[in-house]
Amino acid sequence: MFFKTIGLVVILTILLGSLSKGYHRPYVDDNLTVWQDIPDGWISLFDGKTLTNWKILQYGGNGKPAVRNGVLVLPKPTDGVMTGVCWVGDPLPVVNYEVYYEARRVAGSDIFGALTFPYYDTYASLIFSGWSGVVNGLSSIDGYDASENETSQRFSLTDNRWYPVQLRVTSDSIRATVGLDMIVDIATTGKDIHLRADYLDTGFTLWTYLSTGEIRNLRIRTIEP
Repeated sequence: MFFKTIGLVVILTILLGSLSKGYHRPYVDDNLTVWQDIPDGWISLFDGKTLTNWKILQYGGNGKPAVRNGVLVLPKPTDGVMTGVCWVGDPLPVVNYEVYYEARRVAGSDIFGALTFPYYDTYASLIFSGWSGVVNGLSSIDGYDASENETSQRFSLTDNRWYPVQLRVTSDSIRATVGLDMIVDIATTGKDIHLRADYLDTGFTLWTYLSTGEIRNLRIRTIEP
């Protein structure tokens, strides 16, 4: 009996430890609707009806982004790997701002709602569910992508579930959460922040890789430094 009790304590300790590290935490989509009111101070970047102010990117495949049932659909191409759209509306802030959106994967097994975003005069990409669905982090830092740098975390997200995504970019830090998980929390002073590869488009860009993703309730606001 004593050894059974000890074994149970060990198992519970391991499970609680895993949760505290952010692995396999539950998603959060309570009270999320197809279209939400925009809170004061925020600017909507997607009207839920059209691709106004967005340019479809050509990554060599045939993915054709579209708006269906109030969401932005970024389909998995049949003869390529990536599908994306880039903001071409009014200029967006390059530092001291927050972005919020909700994303879900409805097909495929890889990146389904990545965001390439500006940071001063450079760009970086918020990655989740990459590298066959397990890598989350920021690409890139000091020459290392999300699978190799200090932001890299490995856990899976569930298909067909909406995940709130929040990104906060300030003069000295970049932070991001997906669902309940903080996947990026880095001080940027002295760091080389940049894109992973030259073929990725600069600008404010949403994209998928070998997956069909859906985006909704996309908005941005400026914040105090």
